[in-house]
Amino acid sequence: MNHPPDDLNGRMFDVAIIGGGILGAGIARDAALRGLSVALVEQNDFASGTSSASTKLIHGGLRYLEQFAFLLVAESCRERRILLDMAPHLVRPLPLIMPAYRGDPHSLFQLRLGTTIYDWMTLSRHPRMPRHTTLTAAQAVEREPALPLHNEHGDPLQGAVLVYDCQMDDARLCLETILDAARHGAVCRNYCRAEAFQFQEDRLAGVTVRDRFTGDESELRARVFINATGPWAESVSAMNGRSPGIRLSPTKGVHLVLPQIVQQHGIYFQSRGDGRMIFLLPWDDASLLGTTDTDFRKDPSLARAEPEDVAYLIEQLNAIMPEVSVEQRDIITAFAGVRALVRSDSRRPSSRSREEKIIPQGTSLLHVAGGKYTTFRAVAEKVLKQVGRMLQRRLPPCRTDRTPLPDSRPTASGRRLSSAPPVFESDIRFACRQEQARTLTDVMRRRTRLALSAAGGADTAGHVADIMAEELHWTDDQRQKQMDDYLRQRSG
Repeated sequence: MNHPPDDLNGRMFDVAIIGGGILGAGIARDAALRGLSVALVEQNDFASGTSSASTKLIHGGLRYLEQFAFLLVAESCRERRILLDMAPHLVRPLPLIMPAYRGDPHSLFQLRLGTTIYDWMTLSRHPRMPRHTTLTAAQAVEREPALPLHNEHGDPLQGAVLVYDCQMDDARLCLETILDAARHGAVCRNYCRAEAFQFQEDRLAGVTVRDRFTGDESELRARVFINATGPWAESVSAMNGRSPGIRLSPTKGVHLVLPQIVQQHGIYFQSRGDGRMIFLLPWDDASLLGTTDTDFRKDPSLARAEPEDVAYLIEQLNAIMPEVSVEQRDIITAFAGVRALVRSDSRRPSSRSREEKIIPQGTSLLHVAGGKYTTFRAVAEKVLKQVGRMLQRRLPPCRTDRTPLPDSRPTASGRRLSSAPPVFESDIRFACRQEQARTLTDVMRRRTRLALSAAGGADTAGHVADIMAEELHWTDDQRQKQMDDYLRQRSG
């Protein structure tokens, strides 16, 4: 996947994609599988924005039923089945327990009704995804002992619903989608920033891009350009010097990585204070807690887990599991991402639509924003329909719904660096040689899950940095800077 520095100059691509998150990755793979010539550029690392800061779920969107978003839920359930078959090494079924305590916003009857409708929306059920079942309080606690029979208010557990969704490795799913696009001919480059639009008469004809490591400039030329930059979509749209082609109402989501609380099941519960749905999920030998949903108008790169975000999540967890008694000092690490939601009149962030918008601007530029991680493949297919119209060409049919995503990871060999997650020296060398890993954070956070684990501290990071220094010819000063940058990001 490594390319010469001039692989963008002097070529006319059918499609050029700005943005290496999951939407850009999905579009690149779909276009390449249809035989189009494709280029993709990303200003930072692939999946370094929202696409590695999600709740790590491929889900139908049970809570969207309250918003009557039935088409979105049906599409999400269909895509969940496709992704289970497309990438079984990255997407796996996860049982979720939805407890009902006396006084909760939703009664046990309401949970049963909602999950029944949810099952109906899954028109073609995957054999690995059972229908929901109702659990007594004793059965729920037997399945997941961390769930108490009484919450902090002393309210008794009246029962629970067991429903199935899927858990994923979001960063790897995005990366491996890009890798497969490259296998089919796409030119994909990270740390390559789009800096200016070039027009011929009234048509966008080129984009000036700069390699952020070398400073080299390239002119990316294409017949159709796609702005798939997630929460940066509005600012990239403004680069044309005209009225923005897309408007966003972004929100921030924060997650905490905690010592292991749940093991086999996720817990899906609702805050009594603001009605937010919150997940507590198994994550290797730790647990993942999230998410928040608050307005965010700053530069997306500045999104952090602020003290009030952390306090909110800890408060919600301790309310339902008082015996766990999590404190801030227990947090292994935290991360935040910005959702690129399309501009909405809804004041409540969690009520804003998760549906995508595909907006043509002129004859050669498309803006794409919104959507859910779960539906990225379907959104890419819709984008390619519009691309075909803009190219005035009948494109071959979409193949991504029936083309497996190869597992690109090397066979485990060499020294073991971590058991949870399992990481070997060979993984680090492969990331440098074949996956465009250029920083320590690239490897710790996205090529592996080390950064989101108890194994992601300075000792393991030092071993990884030693291997990368050998592979990428870092000086001692460069290695130390990589360590400092990584540890600063990990600590928030």
